[in-house]
Amino acid sequence: MIFRLLLGIVFLAVFAGCATTGIRTQEEQLQSRVTALEKKVEEKDSEIVDLQYQVKDLSSKVTDQSSKVADKSLVTTASSNESAAETEAASAKNSAQGNVDIIRVNVPVTDVQTALTNAGSYSGKIDGKAGAATKAAIMAFQKAHHLTADGILGRRTWKQLKSYLKE
Repeated sequence: MIFRLLLGIVFLAVFAGCATTGIRTQEEQLQSRVTALEKKVEEKDSEIVDLQYQVKDLSSKVTDQSSKVADKSLVTTASSNESAAETEAASAKNSAQGNVDIIRVNVPVTDVQTALTNAGSYSGKIDGKAGAATKAAIMAFQKAHHLTADGILGRRTWKQLKSYLKE
């Protein structure tokens, strides 16, 4: 009987040991998976931080571009001796004629077209209408004179273009 009892205890010890070993193996596998998942989470966190920096960079570039566009779209004063009233009158006149997008200085469209013709940038009719051909001629003049080629007659472009009006 003692023999059976001892045999039973040994039997239980062996099986209990196997069960413990099995549990440990499962724990190790789970721990390994948890470690792998934690590593993936860290990688994703790193990617998120990189993307946040990229968003900030792009956002600052967009802001810079927006401010450049806003600066270009502001009505500039034609020259230092012109009054604000003259500039507003020219803007109102150009707006009424549909020229607000092209001409932003106090100058008649016919003078612009004449100066562009004399400069060799415009071959259209001098009709006082600032349309697509006038805009294209302004852009060509700006390119030839190393100005920002936006097709808008502002203060800087007119400063160079008006010398061709006298010819």
